[in-house]
Amino acid sequence: MRLVWRAHIIISFFVSLTLIFVVRLYTLQVRGYEEYKALAKKQHQSSIFLSAKRGDIYTSDNFPLALTEMRYLLYAEPKKIPDPAKYAKSIAIILEKDSIKSEELELALKEKLLSDLFWISLKKNLTLEQIKEIERLKFNGIGFEEEFVRYYPEKGLASQVLGFVGSDKEGNPKGYFGIEGFYEGDLKGISGTIFQEKDAFGYPIAVGDYKKISSKDGHSITLTLDRTVQFIIEEKLKEAVVKYGAKSGTAIVVAPQTGRIIAMANFSSEEDAEHNARNMAIADTYEPGSVVKALTMSSAIDMGKVTPSTTYVDDGPKSFSGHIVDTWDGKHYGIETIESILQHSNNLGAAWVGKIVGAKHLREYFINFGFGNKLGIDLEGGDTGIIREVSDWRDIDLATASFGQGISATPLQVVMAFSAIANDGILMKPFVAEKIMDEKGKTIAEFEPKALRRVISKKSSETMVDMLTAAVSGGEAKFFVSKKYLVAGKTGTAQIPLEGEYDPSKTNATFVGFLPKSRKFVMLIKLAEPTASIYASETAVPIWMDMAESLAAYYRIPPDK
Repeated sequence: MRLVWRAHIIISFFVSLTLIFVVRLYTLQVRGYEEYKALAKKQHQSSIFLSAKRGDIYTSDNFPLALTEMRYLLYAEPKKIPDPAKYAKSIAIILEKDSIKSEELELALKEKLLSDLFWISLKKNLTLEQIKEIERLKFNGIGFEEEFVRYYPEKGLASQVLGFVGSDKEGNPKGYFGIEGFYEGDLKGISGTIFQEKDAFGYPIAVGDYKKISSKDGHSITLTLDRTVQFIIEEKLKEAVVKYGAKSGTAIVVAPQTGRIIAMANFSSEEDAEHNARNMAIADTYEPGSVVKALTMSSAIDMGKVTPSTTYVDDGPKSFSGHIVDTWDGKHYGIETIESILQHSNNLGAAWVGKIVGAKHLREYFINFGFGNKLGIDLEGGDTGIIREVSDWRDIDLATASFGQGISATPLQVVMAFSAIANDGILMKPFVAEKIMDEKGKTIAEFEPKALRRVISKKSSETMVDMLTAAVSGGEAKFFVSKKYLVAGKTGTAQIPLEGEYDPSKTNATFVGFLPKSRKFVMLIKLAEPTASIYASETAVPIWMDMAESLAAYYRIPPDK
């Protein structure tokens, strides 16, 4: 009986073992077929990544701003290096001509060559000439890999407009911000791959499977930026930031009839990379201040509520929702016309005009002028600003919005609003890319000017141009006005809000304007927190006039005075 029982146990054991084996075999050969097939394929196939050459970026006058060239990565297989000290010294002399830096590099290379790794990167971004010199050494265990490197031949020119190329989470090149980020899909190209069969030791099989998918180079882009204008603007903006002790500065030059951005520059006195990489022209919002009075007046004139000769009695400070509002300098002029309100930059007069227009209509005009949206510009990284809903406006909000406080906009939005006034009342879409070309240089896309909408009538715009010309010649800007050209424009000295209150010692100083006879360009200058003077008339205006005369000379615009 005991033998039978043991026999049953043994038979059951082997039956169970057989069942387990069958189930496991089924799992491997049927259910796990695809998985293990892929694993086997991976073990016997290798893939080599083929980088695509990134497209180039050019100015409108065909100067390269961003290029990609072939460079080389120097690597070593330390276990094959017989004399690390000798190798390090010889390579360092080739890569670094300065003796002190060469010694530092020699130590760094020696440390890497003494490592216990099978493969290690020694130096990136080598030129073909350096590679040839190192090859002449005939060192074992030293090799090179090709790599594409992005570089900017004009150094920092238009750097915030361009953006930069970094790496994605997988280590592949990727454009961030500006043109590099916005047109990443066009610029990056399409990577290729080589698939080949390998043996058990990982070496390619000469007669094995081989398949190559070639890479396709990225498209190149020509911008609307003019190299000369961009250079002038950047140099003079830096000078102004230093001269007036400003925290930062922004300058934009736009062609009002087309929306083409001719130049866009930022400069920060802060030395960290973040401040100097940020495109403040599109990313930073601020309360524009008195430049908005031009938009308030445009709204009232376009609605037929006022004319340049309509009068207002300025008899002192006024209360709005329990808040006292006064003129910026405490002066009161008695009877003011709409034109003189703009000349004197009278806050009370602007608030009175805003009340006539009404909160609903004033907000609508601000939106139509481009506030509250990004305007569709082809640059990655921007802000919309803030124009609150009318339901949130009290009397004080309407009053302050009329002279540019309690609302926010980017410098780009401000300059485009004035461009609409200069362009017969039509707001154009701002754009930076002129055309896209394929890898052979053939144009495959060309961007044409696009009108977003009519904001005010042509008649209203001409009235405003005359008033803005009078505002410059008869207002605070008159002390620095050009001796060669008539200028239409408006200053803005906006106190900066801090913790719910305005700090009278800290301002954003703005001047935006154009030459009314030619209207070749509209230009904005903004200085953040100038310390030499808090007033735009004494900081932003002088630099604007200097820049404008330089641009007029470049464009050969004849003097009109």
